[in-house]
Amino acid sequence: MNIKHCFLHLKGINETTEMELYSQEIYSWDLLVESIVTESIELKFKEQILEGIELSKKALENTNWEFFTSKILSKYHYKLLPFTSKIAYVDIETTGLSKYSNYITTIGIYNGNESRVFVRGIDLEEAYNYLEEFDVLVTFNGKQFDLPFIEHFSNKKFNCIHLDLRFMLKELGLSGGLKRIEHQLGITRDDEVSQVDGFEAVRLWHRYQRGDLKALELLKKYNIEDIENLELLLHYYLKQRNCIELLIK
Repeated sequence: MNIKHCFLHLKGINETTEMELYSQEIYSWDLLVESIVTESIELKFKEQILEGIELSKKALENTNWEFFTSKILSKYHYKLLPFTSKIAYVDIETTGLSKYSNYITTIGIYNGNESRVFVRGIDLEEAYNYLEEFDVLVTFNGKQFDLPFIEHFSNKKFNCIHLDLRFMLKELGLSGGLKRIEHQLGITRDDEVSQVDGFEAVRLWHRYQRGDLKALELLKKYNIEDIENLELLLHYYLKQRNCIELLIK
């Protein structure tokens, strides 16, 4: 099901009400409008619901994602996927956990076809402009870490659809760090980077700062595996939700 089957942003409709509508085979905005107009169902706030559906259609037509993301719980934002054309899988490396006392070293961005790693002191600023080209950002713990860092250092606000796989996968009983979840799902990494973690990534950066170019190449390779594996994890999540078709254009 996609966003046209979601009623949770409409006045007076919660998850229980939505499921009751589904049980009556009212699965879409148009069917809900028809049921209200013909008075075949009993609902409060009918006028507000009809107005909300009209606004929803206009927002969808104008790709106004903020209209939906501001009204619908983030765990349902994946329903917007079939209406978007550009998805970025994003991961950053930093020198520490605080955006006030540390800084971004690399930003990896995978568009589903090509992976790019932007490096501090070389082309990091380009990453901020590149991210603005995408409708959807997919991260792991990005709501608490990656995006706050990026917005802090770019002085930009990214009002896009943000799918944070850490919380999405937790709904399925998968918790812990990215590599732990990958291991649980049988996702493997290249031997060269299999032992690299966030702490080692900081050490690799400092080695590069001292002139070790091979350390930077390993850091970039580690960053690329992070972002490309995010696509695998999103596919897994959608399969479990019986919604893998949302990624098929």
